[in-house]
Amino acid sequence: MTASQSNTPEEHALDEIKRQRRLVDQMATAHSLLRDQYRRRATASTCVLLIASVVATAFAFASGDAKVTIILITADRSILLGWFAVLTFSLTLVDLVLDWRGTARSHEDAARQLAALKAEYRTPPAEGVEIQERDRLSQRYQAVMDALSAIPEKKFTQLKARHLRKVELSRILSDRPGITVRQARRELRKRWTNNTTAK
Repeated sequence: MTASQSNTPEEHALDEIKRQRRLVDQMATAHSLLRDQYRRRATASTCVLLIASVVATAFAFASGDAKVTIILITADRSILLGWFAVLTFSLTLVDLVLDWRGTARSHEDAARQLAALKAEYRTPPAEGVEIQERDRLSQRYQAVMDALSAIPEKKFTQLKARHLRKVELSRILSDRPGITVRQARRELRKRWTNNTTAK
């Protein structure tokens, strides 16, 4: 095949479709990871606030005004109850401002949109309509990407690295169906070490 034949408009269109699919897959992984991260934070925050509320309520119903020691701090029960209530209320305000649960929902919606978009790339375009299909997918791609919540710049490279590791793990598991995920991770680390040593 000559150079001119390998650079036809149809092949350029197929290359662009493949590039978009890779980026959609990468972004889907990134938003899924961020969704899980913020969901864990929101759940932990809610649990801490609930436990703090229970402890404050227990203090409120305790009898007498004896001195209480908590983490090397000794004070009257009423004073500790007051400060504990202030701390709990402050944490509630911080939780409302950070809105980790809302952020998790935003990334979940982004992951869902990207999964639907990725499904449109699964079937290769029929011969003769590559350019039209590229144009259609490019419009859908841009519309979805413009509507997604932003990924923090400082997290982008870390999320990309985790996506690439996921892709390599998936390939190892596909090539060797009998191995466990732990064995696949070990194999991936071994490959990375060999590549680093070779360089």
